[in-house]
Amino acid sequence: MYTKQNGMSILNLSNYLTVLSNTPDYGQLFIKARHLAEVQKHLLDIIPSQFKNRCTAGQHTADGLLVIYVDNGASATRLRNFAPSIQQKMNKTGIKVEDIRFRIQPQLHSQESEDTHEIKRLLSQTAVEHLDRLSCSLPAESPLQSSLKALLANSRHE
Repeated sequence: MYTKQNGMSILNLSNYLTVLSNTPDYGQLFIKARHLAEVQKHLLDIIPSQFKNRCTAGQHTADGLLVIYVDNGASATRLRNFAPSIQQKMNKTGIKVEDIRFRIQPQLHSQESEDTHEIKRLLSQTAVEHLDRLSCSLPAESPLQSSLKALLANSRHE
């Protein structure tokens, strides 16, 4: 139950957040957060499964504006086709939606693992030779030369 980062248990964190949500300074923030979580839950129940990991409710106003953040333009374009259905179904759940806007937010749901950062792509021997010649022809210690040297150091064939 304890996290290694700070030693606080999940239960203690939950209790702390409950107490914090009852304070005048943070009460409204927690009300908005709970409301947005409810909107997100209903949105995920409504949208087609192929979009569930590609979008999130970003904002919902009292006058019925729903802003949905989508991870890329292609998904946003396809999801726009479902906007009338989303609007109708959200209204049926009691969440007033008069207008839906889509905003692109790349890497919304990053699916990278730590292993992804370890992928090493090797350049061909010809590419290495050409980049090495280019690096040698640049002014000493220029930013481009430094970058090329780093690229070449990481791309040398063993």
